Amino acid sequence: MKIKNFNSILFITLFLFLSNCSSGDDDTSTAISNESNSSGNNSANSPTGGNSQTENNSQPNTNTESGSDNNNTSGDNNGSANNNNSDIKVIFNSNLDSSLPAEWITQYNVILDTLDKRIPIYANNYESLDIYAWNSNANKPFSGKIGDASGACICGNDQGRYMVLEIPNDEFTYGSMHRYSVIAHEFFHAYQMGISPNFNSGDFKVKWLSEGPAAVFESIYVQEHYNYNYFKFEQDRVDPEATSSPSIFESYDSIGDSNYSSSVFMVLALVKELVKLEKTEEEAIRMIIKDYQELNPGSSNWKEVFEQTFSFSVDSFYQSLASYESNINNVLPSESLKLQNIFSN
Repeated sequence: MKIKNFNSILFITLFLFLSNCSSGDDDTSTAISNESNSSGNNSANSPTGGNSQTENNSQPNTNTESGSDNNNTSGDNNGSANNNNSDIKVIFNSNLDSSLPAEWITQYNVILDTLDKRIPIYANNYESLDIYAWNSNANKPFSGKIGDASGACICGNDQGRYMVLEIPNDEFTYGSMHRYSVIAHEFFHAYQMGISPNFNSGDFKVKWLSEGPAAVFESIYVQEHYNYNYFKFEQDRVDPEATSSPSIFESYDSIGDSNYSSSVFMVLALVKELVKLEKTEEEAIRMIIKDYQELNPGSSNWKEVFEQTFSFSVDSFYQSLASYESNINNVLPSESLKLQNIFSN
């Protein structure tokens, strides 16, 4: 969807922000967020109301709109309450290349269908999002639409925004759980865009509070649906600075956050601190990954919104981290957590 003239300034601002984002594992795409054999001409309605198309050649689908309509986005809204009143869901247009194995396409559809039930995304801040997915062994099959975008991200070009899911071929070869978890991770970023105008516009840029919740969400999903402790086995590379200098993880330029392990650690430590205040695990997680974002924090006031949500300051929380050992095993949540319980009010 092409950006209208009066939104051009906003889009330039968004694009500059997108250019600064980086993955926990690599820097392969320009993005809001980065994550770290079947063929045929299959077409069906996607579980989230858009079009799901499997490409059987190297040409991208030319019948979809790229990006989203940003007419409702206006930069930093100073943490003002959201008008999340739409009952119309965001349309996801899925473009799945034939290089992807049939089992991955099946799981992709199951994951989107499940998450549409758990965290439906409504068209409060954008109306649609194109998704482009392919096996890394294919030669950029959608370059006509998304250029050289690669990796996993919600990225942007002069046509708008889109989700990229380039799945490394080795993840199919060795059965990496990341080939599934990355779908939930990026879908959660789409959810964040739907509930927060400032996240949608790119004004909220605190990495550990953006990527940490998305990575926690994907891990809970994987634990619940694949019986695999993604926290313990894939997000265990916590940097010691997560306890000694946690403020560095506010920036997307920070290092020492492989697969967002340090950001996840900080979010789970925040859960522990909230449990000390007699919150349940489910309540604490919901406060972090949903309630805080719904209050629409922005670059100028995110610390004030933090204190409003959690009843203690960012600085106080950072000081509390000094009492933790930088080890994911010390903050692991219960393996019985269910997304349905977390998101129920």
